[in-house]
Amino acid sequence: GIKLKEILKMIKEKNRDFSYPQKDLIFRVNDLMVTGEEEISTIVDRLGTELTIDPALKYRSDNGLIINNRDFMHQFRHLLGHYSTKEDLAYYMTLYPLHYASETFNYNHKYIGDAILLLASKMIADGNVHKKEILSAISDEFDGISCCEYENNLFVKEDYTETIAKLKEMVGVKREKTFIDKISALTLAKKESVKLDSITGQAVAIYAGDALSAQLVEETKKAIINSDAKFVEFAMSTKLAGQTLVDSNYEIAYRKAGTMMLDALDSGANILVCLKDEDLTIFKSIVAEAERTMGRDIDIALISFVELQELTTGVTA
Repeated sequence: GIKLKEILKMIKEKNRDFSYPQKDLIFRVNDLMVTGEEEISTIVDRLGTELTIDPALKYRSDNGLIINNRDFMHQFRHLLGHYSTKEDLAYYMTLYPLHYASETFNYNHKYIGDAILLLASKMIADGNVHKKEILSAISDEFDGISCCEYENNLFVKEDYTETIAKLKEMVGVKREKTFIDKISALTLAKKESVKLDSITGQAVAIYAGDALSAQLVEETKKAIINSDAKFVEFAMSTKLAGQTLVDSNYEIAYRKAGTMMLDALDSGANILVCLKDEDLTIFKSIVAEAERTMGRDIDIALISFVELQELTTGVTA
């Protein structure tokens, strides 16, 4: 099959100004990180024929798909190089696409990167005697592991959620559960919830977050359309939005939640259904902080899946 790098070569022949790296070729197709070795047929099978090509990380793009990648080796040498073996370095080099796929870079340009966290995890698992120093190296208060909410942005599925959660526990990054337990006792300047009698004529978006079945999303979408409401798609509907960061890095949590809610609002929705009650609880409790962080009002009604069912069928789950 034809590889992606061949397509880039064809584009270059037609447009001299188009540039891409000759080695370590990574870039995004429909926001998923790919390498030049990926076959076109595999991409089309999964993503369809409408494909958008972007640099691996837009703000690091110097020229076309070429990015300034000096930070990749800098983080290694600066943070873990002193404690590593040749094998550790070889492993780190395989994580080049994953480093630039790190979701956190969208919210903190100085973040150390997911690849460093995976290397730290491997080094500790391999019995490296410098465990204490390794954990300290990845624990920078502003740019370290506390910023990380792992998402798989690679075309090739790789899920490191558990690995990073275990590393957070070793470092002592608090878990979000304590925050949810505290919410009931919070007396934050919460925004008053809007009372809805019907969704007819409204524009409704669904926030699914992570790990929810596509079937549930489809059924919810049908219920919205059958109620004579408009269903609104938005880009961040299946992205995490700070839920796992509210206890460890609230600044990024507010920014992520605010970005997600504004994405729904700017896509035309005035109601956002959260399929998970836990997500709804968090977003409702931090919407005022998210507004302050984003510098904008977030005028969108947040409702639960059960509330939506009551509004669409009069039947509760």
